[in-house]
Amino acid sequence: MGKLLGEMLKINSAIGPQTVAVGAIAVSRPYPMGRERKALFAISMVSATFDGGDILDIGIVDDSIVAPAATGALAALIAAGSPAVLAHGHIIASTGVSVITIETAASADGAITINGVVFPYNAAPALPGEWSTAAQLIVQINALLPDLLATIPGGTVVMIVSRVAGEQTITVTETVTAIIAADMLTLQAVAYLEVGASQITPGAGNIAVVIDNLATSTGAVVASAALVRGDARYVPVPQAVV
Repeated sequence: MGKLLGEMLKINSAIGPQTVAVGAIAVSRPYPMGRERKALFAISMVSATFDGGDILDIGIVDDSIVAPAATGALAALIAAGSPAVLAHGHIIASTGVSVITIETAASADGAITINGVVFPYNAAPALPGEWSTAAQLIVQINALLPDLLATIPGGTVVMIVSRVAGEQTITVTETVTAIIAADMLTLQAVAYLEVGASQITPGAGNIAVVIDNLATSTGAVVASAALVRGDARYVPVPQAVV
């Protein structure tokens, strides 16, 4: 237990780090919400093969239903409008991620867009943002996106992270012919889902988190989830101003 701004917090590791293969699912044990008023799941993934177009479906369900046990089951509940799905979202490769690498080998056209800033390929770079090599690209990223840090971990690969951990996410799109889906790898990403006790279906009392690595993905991930529940035991009694 911890106390923060009058909130009593209960912290659990809901899903320990585990490999979730393509077309596989990870589901936490049920956690009671009898005393707590809010619950926040922080869902994280790391991978060496999660590339362009890959998606994790994530969601919080209550125990008014049997928790999803197979890939696609969470999406089916969402599509059916099940009230047992209290919150849901996605972790999408190259979109709002924490660490990403881009293989720039053989680039000869197009542009890479990072957090809305366009970096055009130019065989003879002359303007801000232009590049023709990985080394030139990292210089431009670091100059035009000072909240991000670009490095070259090896060869022609560019790695991008937040300069201050957790402060920025990274979204990348590109029109470079030589860059295929497997050339943009999401190495780390984090997503958050929050619910209130009032959202739970009448008669239910427990919640669980679901992580589904969709069958349309190409890379396995190591996924985990932490759960923080809050009980406002020490919030001051409301007082009228007279």
